[in-house]
Amino acid sequence: MGNTVVKLTPCLAGHDADDNAPQSMTLSQMPTISGIPDSFDQEGIAQTISFKRDDSDDPNSVPFQTIHCVSLGANQIAPSSIMNDYSFSSSSSFDRSSSFSSFALHPSSSSFSSSDPSYSGILVRSDSTTILREMQAARDRRIQEKLENPTLGHRLINSITSRFKKYTGGLVCGSHTGTVHQGTSDEGKSDPGAVHWAQGRAGEDRVKMVYSEEHQLLFVGIYDGFNGPDAPDFLLANLYEAILLEIEGIQWEKQDHQQVLAAMSRALRQADEEYLSMAAENPELAMIGSCVLVMLMKGEDLYLMNVGDSRAVLAQKAEPDLSGVLGKADEDLERFKVEMMRQLEAYERDKLSGLVAVQLTMDHSTAVYQEVRRIRSEHLDDPCPVTRGRVKGTLKVTRAFGAGFLKQPKWNKLLLEAYKVDYIGNSPYINCNPYLRHHKLGPRDRFLILSSDGLYDHFKNDEVVAQVEMFTSMHPEADPAHHLAELILRRAATKAKKDVNDLIGLPQGERRKYHDDVSIVIISLDGKIWKSSPCLDEINNQEALLNC
Repeated sequence: MGNTVVKLTPCLAGHDADDNAPQSMTLSQMPTISGIPDSFDQEGIAQTISFKRDDSDDPNSVPFQTIHCVSLGANQIAPSSIMNDYSFSSSSSFDRSSSFSSFALHPSSSSFSSSDPSYSGILVRSDSTTILREMQAARDRRIQEKLENPTLGHRLINSITSRFKKYTGGLVCGSHTGTVHQGTSDEGKSDPGAVHWAQGRAGEDRVKMVYSEEHQLLFVGIYDGFNGPDAPDFLLANLYEAILLEIEGIQWEKQDHQQVLAAMSRALRQADEEYLSMAAENPELAMIGSCVLVMLMKGEDLYLMNVGDSRAVLAQKAEPDLSGVLGKADEDLERFKVEMMRQLEAYERDKLSGLVAVQLTMDHSTAVYQEVRRIRSEHLDDPCPVTRGRVKGTLKVTRAFGAGFLKQPKWNKLLLEAYKVDYIGNSPYINCNPYLRHHKLGPRDRFLILSSDGLYDHFKNDEVVAQVEMFTSMHPEADPAHHLAELILRRAATKAKKDVNDLIGLPQGERRKYHDDVSIVIISLDGKIWKSSPCLDEINNQEALLNC
């Protein structure tokens, strides 16, 4: 994200956000891990990963059809100072259970080739020969890593399974021997108790996805780091498990949504406190932070939490326009009913036309006037708490995980003189208080886009929804996240007046001048069979009104 610490400058009139600045829209038991980690440390400009639910699953209990994710790196990676055991060995890579599929994306001008016409040809997937070669290279690296550190290869599984044990008080695996099950049963169908997972990175972005089939619980976390990888690495390793512990004992059937959101908020606050406590021995951690976007999906209920400027955007079908039909209600009741049925059936058949973008999260940045006003009101003794569009001249985000140097004077004092800010008073300049939201999925909801802010540096919400809508209608089996990654590169190249192939050819770090790290997760909701038909509901409502 665009939050690298910059040299502090005097507070100048006219640089702060003005009054007209626009405001952004606002587990009981989980017995098995589906497969062992298959690390894909492939060298490529980006990585894609996807998950498709088993066709044999009960569609009434599965809240989504597919998950598509892409990670496009731009920042040069510096080694993590505290989270080395959780680090990846390349700038863009994924670890995953075998139920997720993964591909490296390479520039089309390289030796890699693809015959898939769904994409523009900027980025192509590795061919089968390359995939096998990369798999063997990744396997060799893992063997070497295990020789050097025997615990590294199983750290992720051990972390997940140990949390499940604490959470459930029972066995993680169905087997008495405690071995990890593969993701399929003897009949070849998906194990109903499987837990599928994947995690990856792009530059300083981190993403994590975990799905429990038995409990129909999906977790997605996107962590957009700044000033270093330590904060997002810490979140990747700890926040999901912390949330699991906090939601222990929640009775989901009672539909106490505030209880779930409060548990998520507590987990984030505790993780933030634990991370900052390490800054006493590692002062550099006081500068490093991350935006946070977390989603839990339980049946038809979405629970969202964010700090910073990552977003969750829902593609929702607009309400049907029945104004022309309703005006004829007094002419002929039977004819009215037939016309109403025809209009609503046509509306229902047209799955994608007329989608609107609904932002389910709130941006916390200096571009949001309310956030700037809040900081100023909390620092009346500071003449310039926000200068040149940044909090104390350093960060664009107004809320974040970590970044203790803007939360307490003691963390600011630990930094080298060149990186200290003029901290006035004791009140925090930024905080980690999240925006929380519950959304009940309905028949008009089509897909959900979760992304770090690198996507919205180039597109508005409605543009993203329109692009995914158009692409999926033309290529229903292709990967819309891959498509968005190509569009970002094209937009970045156009803005810089460069050839897109020249841009792609730049090394990581150099390319950061033109686009940010980007992590995008697109969740298709088309697999949901709703309990009631919107057509029948609308017709029944209109008949009731006419009979009054």
